[in-house]
Amino acid sequence: MHLQTVWVLPALLTFWPAVHGLDGNNALPRAITTCASIGKQISQSSQVYYIGAFLLEPLKSLERVVDFPIGSPNYVNDNKHYMLSSAQAPTCVVEVGSTNDTALVIKAIGSARSPFAVIAGGHASNPGFSSTPGVLISLVRLKTFAPAADHSSVILGTGNVWVNDVYTKLDNSGYNVVGGRVTGPAVGGLTLGGGFSWLTSQYGLTCDTVQCFTLVLPNGTITEVDSRQPDLFFALKGGLNRFGIVTQIRFKLFPEVPKVYGGYQIFPPTSIPALINATSTFSATNTDAKAQIILTFGYLASAPAHTLLTFYDGPTPPPSLAPFKAIPALFTNVSTQSFSSFAKSIPSSASANTRGAFHTLSTTDYTMPFLEAVYNETKFYGALSALHSGVYISYDIEPFLKTYGQKTTDSAYPHAKSPLPLNLYFTWTLPTEDAFWRGQMQQSVDLLTAVAKREGIWDPELTAYPNYALSTYSGNQLYGSANAARLRKVKAAVDPHGVMDLTGGFRL
Repeated sequence: MHLQTVWVLPALLTFWPAVHGLDGNNALPRAITTCASIGKQISQSSQVYYIGAFLLEPLKSLERVVDFPIGSPNYVNDNKHYMLSSAQAPTCVVEVGSTNDTALVIKAIGSARSPFAVIAGGHASNPGFSSTPGVLISLVRLKTFAPAADHSSVILGTGNVWVNDVYTKLDNSGYNVVGGRVTGPAVGGLTLGGGFSWLTSQYGLTCDTVQCFTLVLPNGTITEVDSRQPDLFFALKGGLNRFGIVTQIRFKLFPEVPKVYGGYQIFPPTSIPALINATSTFSATNTDAKAQIILTFGYLASAPAHTLLTFYDGPTPPPSLAPFKAIPALFTNVSTQSFSSFAKSIPSSASANTRGAFHTLSTTDYTMPFLEAVYNETKFYGALSALHSGVYISYDIEPFLKTYGQKTTDSAYPHAKSPLPLNLYFTWTLPTEDAFWRGQMQQSVDLLTAVAKREGIWDPELTAYPNYALSTYSGNQLYGSANAARLRKVKAAVDPHGVMDLTGGFRL
């Protein structure tokens, strides 16, 4: 593959170090050298993209430095994140098109000790977890979709997006996979963080249905990780990006009915007491693993925005969902439809393209006093938001069946006790408010933890769900002391030179 050298506007050379916070005399040429080295090694199935062209004296002799003008669509699109605060300006983006090229890239990065990150769907809220000022490895080309002939399993490239790619292709096949719930998340990030799904009450987390990971180790070795490598298999199920780069995963497939029942509703504040009562009752009494809801208390631009997502893995709603049907709604699109259509109907991108963060705590149940406390927190921060450039404040209540933990496999994220994750999602516009809102989210989690303890629904063995937690959390808070210690041993064995420490992520 031949790349042409393109001349750059001189101003870009002063802009670039400022964007990166790098020393322009050393780090910038070194980062570009790493990108250029990668460009020389990869095959035609992969490509390196830049924000613009560079002409630096030390690099005049390098070939294949730059191919695209300022604002390359691939560079821009590959760096998109669900939240603006998650993104950085990388020196280059490498779209890897194969596992072999991924191995070449990580070896070049490890040799150069260059900062890097890996991005699949860009749904991580923590800055630096899927962004970098160095080499950004995009998995967008890893779109393998290969069902087994007997429909017992499917191999998915980690660049597939669950709703747009996977569910669309599985539509009308009679089979489904335990994957993401809304548009945006990709196969890689969701699975490596654990993976709650609309099918979790039936089959467990997404990671519980994995049969094999294709993993590029930090030294560039390619390996198939399954139950024959129990420690590494354990680590990849919730341990996120600490152990290498996963390029494809083989998942178990499950039978799926042609039509499911579900959709999205918006409720006025007057319906809150009824919603709290119905949700508490559903959490305490539902025994139907096919039924699931997500109740969201929210404020959008300081105005109430309370919603309910309803799902039943069948065409007709069960008795456990009947109380919700009786509550007056402002809007509803709940209907009988295909699973793919249901997932696409959820307006998950309505609050995207702002600064923001997720955070979480886990409980054993949702009592009415606890739900009332969650609602009060929503009202408090909804009223406060306008003073601090706030856009959207929400708390997601996810009452899974309390027996889903029986499907647990040996996983880094401990969920044998069927923890119920509460998801806080706050967004705002000003970078100067980042620290304020992240601090407020932790304060809210601390307050609700105290309420959960009073209600008897807090268990010290339950940990924070990794895909929701703030970056301030680390090993014991995410995995518990025993699992965190085991993860550290696995990390030391597969990454003795600390290559994966060159990227962001939770520390073990």
